[in-house]
Amino acid sequence: MVVTTPDRSDDHSTDEQDYDHPNLHEMNMAGDQTKKKSREQNKDHPEYHPSQGQRFVIKFRNDQIVHDSVAKKLNKKCAMVANDFKLLPMDVPWFEQDQKNIDEAMETIQREFDYSGSTFGYRRVNERLNKLWRSAYNSLLDKYNNKDLTVEEVIRTLPDYIIKDQFLKKLMKRRSPRGLEISEINKGNRAKQTSHSLGSKSLAQRNYEANKRD
Repeated sequence: MVVTTPDRSDDHSTDEQDYDHPNLHEMNMAGDQTKKKSREQNKDHPEYHPSQGQRFVIKFRNDQIVHDSVAKKLNKKCAMVANDFKLLPMDVPWFEQDQKNIDEAMETIQREFDYSGSTFGYRRVNERLNKLWRSAYNSLLDKYNNKDLTVEEVIRTLPDYIIKDQFLKKLMKRRSPRGLEISEINKGNRAKQTSHSLGSKSLAQRNYEANKRD
């Protein structure tokens, strides 16, 4: 059995950048006593899960995931799975991950979300998981890569939940000349994407309201 949700005003936007991505940085703050409020907001609340025996139905338009309340729940679920670096190691490129682990991750999502509404359903969810997985480890690198410390000193500052050998490999890559160059490029791209996302979402809302008046 599947469960759907009523259409929202933003259901008419399929722009990939319109999604409200979970704050992955805050999701990794479980051991930080100064982030109690953030942890409370990011808990795995029952509202993010369907009733027993049911699944949320992901809507598609032009083979893209429609931005609605189910898509937001999907983002939350994907973010939680993406943060499991025991299942999906951060130091292994996505296309080199063990296929059994990818299958397990996708099955975890599929237990609660029905993406059969499009032949591209599996691909779109996999792409979303990949994006949030990259965001998750980059958030950790941004937080703990103190440039005033040596690599060894940085590793000593890591909380226990971070798998240190994985993080070390990513940190060494980040601090390489090529890694520093890519990091600066990505920062600029993220800034542009954030600006575009804010504008495009507002435009989608205005278009919907205009169509509603016609």
